[in-house]
Amino acid sequence: MQPRLSVVVPIYNVEEFLEECLESIAGQTMADLEAVLVDDGSTDGSPRIAREFAAKDPRFVYVRQPNAGLSAARNTGVRHATPTAEYLTFVDSDDVVPHDAYARMTESLDSTGSDFASGNVWRLNERGRQQAWQYKWLTEPRSRTHISRDLDLLSDRVAWNKVFRRAFWDRHGFTFPEGKLYEDTPVMIPAHFLAGSVDVLSDHVYYWRVREGSITRRRTDVKGVRDRIAACAHVSAFLAEHAPEMRGTYDTSCLRDDFVYFLEGLPMGGPEYRAAFMKGAAAFLRRADPGVVAGLPVSLRVKWHLVREGRTADLIDLLTFEQHNNKNAFQVRGVVRRSAAYPRSSGGHIRVPQELARLGRGELPVIARVREASWSSDGLLRISGYAYVRNMEATRPGHSVKAAILKSAHSRAQLRRVPTRTVAAPQATENSRQQLHCYDLSGFELTVDPERLKTGGRWRPGNWLLGVVVAGHGSVRRAAVRPLDGSAAQSVVRELGDGLRLVLGFSKGRLVLKIQEYVARVDAHHRDGDEMVLSGHLPSHLLPTALRLTHKHSSAEFDYPVALPGDDRFDVRVRLADLEDIAPTPHLAPKEVEPPHGDRWQANLVLPDGKLKSLAAALDLPPGRYASRAGDRELCASANDQGQLVVELTRQPIADRVAWSVDGTLTVEGTVSGAGWDTAELVLRHSGRDEEVTVPVERSAGRFRAVVAPGGGALREGRWYAFLREAGGAGGAASAGSGTAAHGSHGEDGMPVRLLASVSAGFPLHQTVDGREFTVDRRFGDRLLLEAGSVLARGERGAYRQHRLRTAHYPRQRTQQLRDAVLYFDGDSPRAVHEELVRRGVDVEHLWVTQDQQTRVPAGARGVEEHSAAWYEALARCRRIVTAGHLPDFFERRDGQTVVQTWNGAPLKRIGTDLTDTLYADHGHLDVLPKLSRQWDVLVSPNRFSTPHLGRALAYEGEVMEAGSPRNDVFFSDDRDKVAERVRHELGIAPDKRVVLYAPTFRDHLAYSPGRFRYEPALDFAAAQDVLGDDHVLLVRKHPLTAGRLPGARAPFVRDVSSHPRTAELLLISDVLVTDYSSLMFDFAHTGRPMLFHAYDLEHYRDTVRGFYLDFETSAPGPLLASTGEVVEALRDLDSLTARHAEAYAAFREAYCDLDDGRASARVAERLMR
Repeated sequence: MQPRLSVVVPIYNVEEFLEECLESIAGQTMADLEAVLVDDGSTDGSPRIAREFAAKDPRFVYVRQPNAGLSAARNTGVRHATPTAEYLTFVDSDDVVPHDAYARMTESLDSTGSDFASGNVWRLNERGRQQAWQYKWLTEPRSRTHISRDLDLLSDRVAWNKVFRRAFWDRHGFTFPEGKLYEDTPVMIPAHFLAGSVDVLSDHVYYWRVREGSITRRRTDVKGVRDRIAACAHVSAFLAEHAPEMRGTYDTSCLRDDFVYFLEGLPMGGPEYRAAFMKGAAAFLRRADPGVVAGLPVSLRVKWHLVREGRTADLIDLLTFEQHNNKNAFQVRGVVRRSAAYPRSSGGHIRVPQELARLGRGELPVIARVREASWSSDGLLRISGYAYVRNMEATRPGHSVKAAILKSAHSRAQLRRVPTRTVAAPQATENSRQQLHCYDLSGFELTVDPERLKTGGRWRPGNWLLGVVVAGHGSVRRAAVRPLDGSAAQSVVRELGDGLRLVLGFSKGRLVLKIQEYVARVDAHHRDGDEMVLSGHLPSHLLPTALRLTHKHSSAEFDYPVALPGDDRFDVRVRLADLEDIAPTPHLAPKEVEPPHGDRWQANLVLPDGKLKSLAAALDLPPGRYASRAGDRELCASANDQGQLVVELTRQPIADRVAWSVDGTLTVEGTVSGAGWDTAELVLRHSGRDEEVTVPVERSAGRFRAVVAPGGGALREGRWYAFLREAGGAGGAASAGSGTAAHGSHGEDGMPVRLLASVSAGFPLHQTVDGREFTVDRRFGDRLLLEAGSVLARGERGAYRQHRLRTAHYPRQRTQQLRDAVLYFDGDSPRAVHEELVRRGVDVEHLWVTQDQQTRVPAGARGVEEHSAAWYEALARCRRIVTAGHLPDFFERRDGQTVVQTWNGAPLKRIGTDLTDTLYADHGHLDVLPKLSRQWDVLVSPNRFSTPHLGRALAYEGEVMEAGSPRNDVFFSDDRDKVAERVRHELGIAPDKRVVLYAPTFRDHLAYSPGRFRYEPALDFAAAQDVLGDDHVLLVRKHPLTAGRLPGARAPFVRDVSSHPRTAELLLISDVLVTDYSSLMFDFAHTGRPMLFHAYDLEHYRDTVRGFYLDFETSAPGPLLASTGEVVEALRDLDSLTARHAEAYAAFREAYCDLDDGRASARVAERLMR
């Protein structure tokens, strides 16, 4: 078969993702293609997968070459592709292509004759898909366009979302530059200019997988920054020759986009990286037109000025300031001619030319956000929010005088002033995420009377745009009112009568009031035999003839006659079997993308002239749930958040009652499919941490009911989305409502709980429970959300107030007399020291640092919430401090204060300054290590092996106390058997079960925010349970810095014990430890019990990520195992395995267990109280 399209797939060590990538190519609706698989010297299982595809599908061709890089592999693929194929495209082997992408792009090219087609891109990660920011501009298709008249295409710089005519590719002799990173830009931008025309599809044609650690994500890689700057310089030179009028625009885009990623990496980059960036960027600036910087935002103008002058220290100071604020924060100087000023960490401001920092009017915009909108009982629309001029204070009434105006979208002359009242809005300051300015008096409350929207005495369909005018600081500015974030753009509906309704909604991100007219509104339905009968009101003179239901995926369409029984009523009979006979829509997206939770049918009324009109629905219309045959899908008909009829086959739960009780519990009730829910649980899933809390569900007669008890730390701060799923599907989830841990496996994600429109119209619902405010709300139109607020007081929240506490409150407290108190930062060793002091009866006050109600405060201590005013006071005034990690960088040890650093275990993996030359070193942190270590009086070393490593790596030159590890004293205590019995009882572990503790460490390359890491599900819990489930219990202890679910975990075999306050107690009850590179191996060695090392990524971790302080492969006191199967096999044969490693185990204990004797806490306590 002669292929029309050649797909070139370069492959290098992507076995985890390769099969999905190749399946997406094989499953294209455009079948006449070939795929050239170029194995670039892979050393993992990728070659096997590629060969298998080539063997089973003749369209796939396998080519292997020595490792030469992505560009070389692509060029090899082009040479091996059929030269007579009409089209050519490229796919990266860890990405996914939508099933019809190539058909859509080639059909466009067949129609237009353009030289290549490009399309929209999804950004894909383990949490799902998001619109790629590089293509946010792509909202409409553009045929036969060109980069010279469509400047947005300057950001279309990747190869894999395009299909080229092979003749065009060959005519210009395109090749990718070999031996370089960021190889796409030097080819794609010239291709855009050399093309006669280009087709741009707004529909998505590619899933770009963003993998932690991939070559395009290594921000501080020296080669990466050099290659990126060189690539941009190459294109700039090309434009200087072929399109000089475009060069300035392109150079500006590089300074606005391409280089910013590397610019922002300067604080964490090492000296070589910083030098490479500064040299390369300065050279680019010298070659560029001086005017290219002038059109940039002020923050970039200042930064590129500092680059040009080689002022690295000032630049890092500015970037560090932005890390604690945002890119738009600065101080404003002047009254008439205003300019930006950036504070220097050492005091004063960073010096830049006045003209460079001069602010245009657009650089002091109005920020206007709506927080809540609801209808009051008197028929008025109440809207609350805030509006302020960014970077201008709003602390007095005159700073932010507001007026709201509604303007007709169809007539400029029609304006309505909206009564506006200024109120306090501390949330405005909190949400601004900056330290410099207070916006507390920027709040507003608006009252909209629908009667005032009448024209000529009646309401007329159309839109009214809401805007605010803000006066203050000598200027008057206006702005549209927008939602707090994209997911908060919710509609609020109000019936006006006579077929009209007022809808508060959002259009292109701004708040709009829409007066809508509808032909008919469904207000009831029932089942009659095998039919669903929809009934409703006909307020219009238009009499529809039929209801048309259309299924988008299958294009199936059914028309049902409209019956008119009189009294302006209508009935429509929908045959259930018609819709049930249509196959469910397949889930064609990658597995990370949330699947559809039902098959929706678009509902339109057919008018006598053939025109279609959408069908409205009453907000309180119950879903119904009808089925004519056994199965797990039922036909539901209800209103969406905009009041339109939704007809769908689904089993998705719909909540029709959500209410707070006086005891602080939240009741969620609703309808649920009668099939497929044998036992259900309500799952609350944290949107940021991907962690779960489960609640038992009662089911009866097609309904569900769950009672959530969110207080007492059950829900940490953040947004929790509600799902319903089969019980036992929550991996390591905690419980909020039953009082016991609900430890089950994460089989499926469950189904989001939808809200009945009439219920969500009354949101948000606020309730304070145990000192924390909880808010029931909705997002994405109709999804149930429970938001847990901060436990800090209002005056302690946000960057601005934290800055004031740090720079004003803390210094004031340092002038006060020291208190005879010990402040403990949570950790196993601090807990052991506390117990020792209590045992001795030392007469001091004990204060315990807590975090978000997640910390268990030991008896005899009082909790102090981190970042509260009391916490700052405790740091300033407590005579003694015990910690197992770094203290805050602002802390200064006073005369008379004693700080004991117990550190968090003996170091196996490299830390601190010993990471200097590694890819994941944060030099911003390394630079401050000497300052942090000077805060301590004494560093406690757990063994003699650790002493030199800790001192060097932590840049510490003070007293080192070789006392052993206080956290290990429990292994030597006389009552250790009683402690073990108590812990087993608390965890509900039967005496006949072997206890396995699985305690992996974090992975630097899986960071999702500074100092926080995604849990990597490396151990297959389901596979382990199949073999070990009868006589083993697997305790899972995630590293404190990691977050995430435990896929495949099921109770009672798997228990998530990550929240247990004492790791040492878990070690004490464990018969065997399974870890990877955790320092717990040094602690567990005291037990003499077996250890297994799940070292599945040993080479990568050793050679790329961190490395070790010892020869791990020869010194490990147990076997190194690469897979779950090997771990399970080892657990079934522990006796012989222990015998084989007895010599290595004994040598390990002799080398690293030399100081612990059960008295480490006593020695540390004596030093602390000295």
